[in-house]
Amino acid sequence: MLLDPQGKEKKYLMLNGGSKDFCLQMNNNDSQNIYFSDSWSANTKNFITITEEIVFIYNWYNNKKTEQYPLKNVGTGFYNYLSSKSYKTQDDVVPFIINVFRRLRNMTGKKDPVEALNLLFKLLISINEEPFDTNLWGVKDVPSSSVNFESFVDQIRKGVNNIKPNLDLILRHTAGALFQEAQKEIIYFDNQMDLFDGFSSKLKTKNNSYSSVHYTPQYLSRSIVENCLKQLDLNKTKLKIFDPACGSSEFLIETLKQLHKQNYKGRIKIIGWDSSESAACTSNFLLKYEQRTQWKKGQLEFEIKQVTDSLTEHWDSDYDLILMNPPYISWELLTDKNSKDAIMETLGSAFKTGKPNQASAFFYKAAKSLSPNGVLGCIIPTSILTSDSYSKIRNEINEEFTINLLAKLGNYVFESALTDVSFFVGKKNKSDILPELIWTKNEKGVAQDVLCDLRKKEFSNSPAIENKSYSIYMPSQFPIIIDSWKVISSKEEKFLKDSLLYEIEKKLVKVSDVFNVKQGIRTGNNNVFIISIEEYESLPNSEKQYYRKTVNNDAIKNGVFTLTNYVWYPYDSKGIVFNNETEFQQSAPVSYKRMSQFKDKLSNDRARKDINTWWHLSEHRAWLRDKDKRLYSTEFGKSDSFAFDKEGNFVVERGCAWIPKKTITMDDYYLYLAVFSSNIFDFLLSIYSKPIMSGYYLGKVYAQDIPIPNISLPEIKNLYSYQRLVELGKALADGNSYVKYAIDDALEDFYPKIN
Repeated sequence: MLLDPQGKEKKYLMLNGGSKDFCLQMNNNDSQNIYFSDSWSANTKNFITITEEIVFIYNWYNNKKTEQYPLKNVGTGFYNYLSSKSYKTQDDVVPFIINVFRRLRNMTGKKDPVEALNLLFKLLISINEEPFDTNLWGVKDVPSSSVNFESFVDQIRKGVNNIKPNLDLILRHTAGALFQEAQKEIIYFDNQMDLFDGFSSKLKTKNNSYSSVHYTPQYLSRSIVENCLKQLDLNKTKLKIFDPACGSSEFLIETLKQLHKQNYKGRIKIIGWDSSESAACTSNFLLKYEQRTQWKKGQLEFEIKQVTDSLTEHWDSDYDLILMNPPYISWELLTDKNSKDAIMETLGSAFKTGKPNQASAFFYKAAKSLSPNGVLGCIIPTSILTSDSYSKIRNEINEEFTINLLAKLGNYVFESALTDVSFFVGKKNKSDILPELIWTKNEKGVAQDVLCDLRKKEFSNSPAIENKSYSIYMPSQFPIIIDSWKVISSKEEKFLKDSLLYEIEKKLVKVSDVFNVKQGIRTGNNNVFIISIEEYESLPNSEKQYYRKTVNNDAIKNGVFTLTNYVWYPYDSKGIVFNNETEFQQSAPVSYKRMSQFKDKLSNDRARKDINTWWHLSEHRAWLRDKDKRLYSTEFGKSDSFAFDKEGNFVVERGCAWIPKKTITMDDYYLYLAVFSSNIFDFLLSIYSKPIMSGYYLGKVYAQDIPIPNISLPEIKNLYSYQRLVELGKALADGNSYVKYAIDDALEDFYPKIN
């Protein structure tokens, strides 16, 4: 990217996720001070210049020393060396200016925060000119005498270590990060901050993990805009571009930069909405500057509006490009009834059941508001790609759009946020083109790296990139998993594709072809109905028959049950054993005395239970009445979360029972115990199921399509590997967890090799 499109020298800003950016010039014509000013103002550490024989490194933070390297010695390690000198500091342009703004914010007190924001605009403008034309800059000329404004002007003009700030570079390349920080200062205002003269000696971090305010990192907005513009017809004489949650217009400014770089000649209409007055104020300031300095008169028109809720506004249906990072507010955290009504009205029949995230309504409404051949670039919660609740939304969009790029980036995109982030780029013109997929491990820094490699891949025209932490590839089919847009690694996709051949040959079948995966009992009040081992042992022998051993998330480890609790289970093959309360009291007096003190709560707080049935479980599961051999799993976990109850002594509570649809032998049970306890099954869970902190969800919704060996084929049971898996399953059930290491080898006849 050109550092200064209007400059005489061709200088470039080389972007790589924020922490590894640097400036570059293919000569050494300027002074050291200019290089320091340029790199500091562009929020980087290093300015690199190159002559025929020498590479110069100007690092403003490194005591203003200039390093020189023979060009012939610059190899693959040079960039890593450069990156090691690019760490963030409090003297960088953003924290430097934000420290000034914090003092302004405190001095203006609890007044309108936009006043402090306009003082920040005025302060930045004063770097180049004073007084300034408010109409020219699109800001309010707020009074500044009460805050000793001249002292702020003097200090910001001096910059750091007398490095002169460059206003144009700050507004072109640093404004996004700068004003996003300023917005956070306004939202999380703390009037107890340091009010003494001079700059604050430390940055105070404001953490709010469940906030819906997630500011778009520059590396992400740049990648989304790049890929959207590839799909947009830039021969059109006019473009209408919309962001319904624009914030400080990171997306809109980035779009204008890239359109300018591509020498777009047509007219542009920009529309941005946001509920924050300070965000609208910032957007107006930046777009006014962009309009005045980069575009011909009349070529760029913009309209920024503060709204209460974008979903309640009228959206046109002819936008050429919609870009957005919508608010991520869960249904539970929405306190305004009007907002909830707006979400449900927007989604209508496209939403199945459950409690939708606000972002899903923005996503759906945007898809419906594009012109034919319009393009949508949207950051979304990953749940929209995978949750069954959003399947109708996905199906509708898939019927109308060509999905060009779909990315899963994980939890480390937004600062201090827990959101699992994905993004979507698509064109409203259905074709047979398959999307390019980006998958990342949920690790810090991976999102920046993969988007950098995405750019390299396109430049080199590589078909795919496979890395231990991420994949970029085009799948052989999409969706990869039925009724889901789940993005998996290319390694997982290849395994699934190879597995299809095994399914065609009937070596593998789906879990749902063999098992009914059933949810365990629901007591309705665990504190009343579940007792400890000690409490059970203290009961009279005559009452122990009404309790059963429980399977919960702590009861299984590597094929073995651990007895943790007992559950009240007064049922036999015919149903409840006590016809009335009197029979209950006579047959189990100790249990009755303990439970009856909760009679009112158990009668009134549970559905379908009343004063005549208060001692019943909420859901006792009729199939559990008879003791029978069963394969159990915990509710969530992984390959160490399965065990076989060959006597039928356990009742599953927080877990699942894997019940065969047809009669199978004891050997078959042990074979499947071995299969479910394998590393291959963990690999399959990573593809099909939803990850959580302790593993994966193991219920029917997530497990039903997982491929498993088909024991109904006679030739399967004649294989040595069948008998081997049976023996390994028995050994596992006997407590020998070391056999897990041999299970994968025995499964080689049933599954393709994982590369």
